[in-house]
Amino acid sequence: MNLRYLNYLTLVVEHGSFAAAALAGGVSQPAISHGMRQLQQQFDTPLFVRSGRKLIPTEAALRAALRSKDLAERMDALAATGAIPAHRDTLRVGVTPSAALVWGPALHAAWCQGHPRRRLDMASADEGRMLASLQGGQLDLVISPRPRGYRATGLACEPLYQLTPLAYARRAHPLVMAQSLMELQAASWAIVGPSVSGPVDVLHEAFAVRRMRPPRVAASCPDYSSLLHLLVHSDMLGVLPHPILLDGALKGQVAPLHLREALPRYEMHLFTPIRQRRALGPAVAVLRQKAALISEGSGHALASAERPV
Repeated sequence: MNLRYLNYLTLVVEHGSFAAAALAGGVSQPAISHGMRQLQQQFDTPLFVRSGRKLIPTEAALRAALRSKDLAERMDALAATGAIPAHRDTLRVGVTPSAALVWGPALHAAWCQGHPRRRLDMASADEGRMLASLQGGQLDLVISPRPRGYRATGLACEPLYQLTPLAYARRAHPLVMAQSLMELQAASWAIVGPSVSGPVDVLHEAFAVRRMRPPRVAASCPDYSSLLHLLVHSDMLGVLPHPILLDGALKGQVAPLHLREALPRYEMHLFTPIRQRRALGPAVAVLRQKAALISEGSGHALASAERPV
């Protein structure tokens, strides 16, 4: 397999089109197109699917691009140091923005406490990319919803807990007493995201299933802390997947909307390689312990589960 074509694939995935990949790689667009045709002959499944005028990379393309990028980085490191870099002291976790808030302290305590050389690396992306990274060996575990129709090849998948999202507004918001989605048709919303593919978008799903026009998204935030600050200081509404995400300082300044129509529920899952690193055992045990506390609705779930087992 030509490594140059794999590099072209990585450029296409990272930059979103053949033209942008050619510009970034300093080559012609026909060279990128030729490389993709040659590379496709090495795969049994399509690397791209067409959506309108766009070509969307498939899971196979994302996996190949990630492995190609990792191979290039390893070769660069080998040339520079004469040794392949080791990750045994680093726990590499893929998390959604909400999972980073919920699980970060517990993971750090379980992995780093008593081990001064260890490090916790958390990264957030859409679920499809994180799972491809896990399959490719760039992550040790992933905490996220399970994308619809996803088949976790080579991965173990177990549910952690169910999320029941609620809409929130500042307490003095003119719509804080709203009882139906119909009353929120003209409202502006702040969201966390957007994800690139495979996201759980309960806000749009809630409107779509009732054949209502899509909600107006006025702001996109990197995390739930910034979303809450926006809600407190504006007339925007937002969705929190779990009350545990309420910032202590802002908890009294926002209120859930008591709507007749429930927002779609979904489950958070733990994904790990079938053959996982032995050192991950304590961290995985903490996740299961804390998930049980959250499922039971314990108000002390955060504090109790941050102690390593």
